[in-house]
Amino acid sequence: MRMRLTSKGDYGVRAVLDIARNHPEMRTNRQITEAMDLPRNFMSQILATLVREGILDSTAGPAGGYTLTRPPSEITLLEVIEVIEGLVAADECLLGGGPCDWKTVCPLHETWVEAKAEFTSRLADATFEDLAAIDRAIDSGTYTPPDHAPPHPTTPPRRGTGTRGSQSDGPR
Repeated sequence: MRMRLTSKGDYGVRAVLDIARNHPEMRTNRQITEAMDLPRNFMSQILATLVREGILDSTAGPAGGYTLTRPPSEITLLEVIEVIEGLVAADECLLGGGPCDWKTVCPLHETWVEAKAEFTSRLADATFEDLAAIDRAIDSGTYTPPDHAPPHPTTPPRRGTGTRGSQSDGPR
């Protein structure tokens, strides 16, 4: 079973991560997309959603850009994912595609609901302050993954490192 964000969710999380890494500095769409290797045109829609939903503030004009509405320590990964992707819910039977003959509950129901609760709790515990600190450590080569974190099966190229365009290079 694959669990992953849509492109929209991926881009939204990376945009907020870039803004959190540079907090309290204002970031332009161009700075965000260059630092995080994102398509600029599509980002306008995602950034507008994050503004509309109260995650980001925007300032128009040549000196404008995007900032967080709150400190990175007060914005969670779950909050951003749910703003972009919708509620993280286990409202469908895990056996929904198979021969499920049970009317109200199946043998997997309790386990599935508990797993979803643990999953969303972990996402709610992860703040963008924490994620930005991990991202900085990865960039600097000082991050050591925890022992329980499985390695990637292959080493993917690091996209959206935050190193390009991290320093303020003025409005664009």
